[in-house]
Amino acid sequence: MTQGALPFKYEEEKSGLGLTALAGLPVYLDMARVMDLAGSIDRYVDVRKDGQGWTDSQVVMALILLNIAGGDCVEDLKVLEQDEGFRQDLAPINR
Repeated sequence: MTQGALPFKYEEEKSGLGLTALAGLPVYLDMARVMDLAGSIDRYVDVRKDGQGWTDSQVVMALILLNIAGGDCVEDLKVLEQDEGFRQDLAPINR
């Protein structure tokens, strides 16, 4: 399988650990990275002023992923945060 721009590879998991129901979301992260969506967000969205907390691009990407995953409200971000397999996919990106 052709690999994308993100620092992870798609592999078949033989064990039951680290599985996720959100396995399709990294494809959207891959597309966002190729399009430099985070760079565009950082250039045109200027909400965060004090330098603390999430960056503007992190907030917008979290909301985009939440929408794609079928979330109904901001509290549904907890579903993304609690998914161990999805967090493992995001770990190389957040370094």
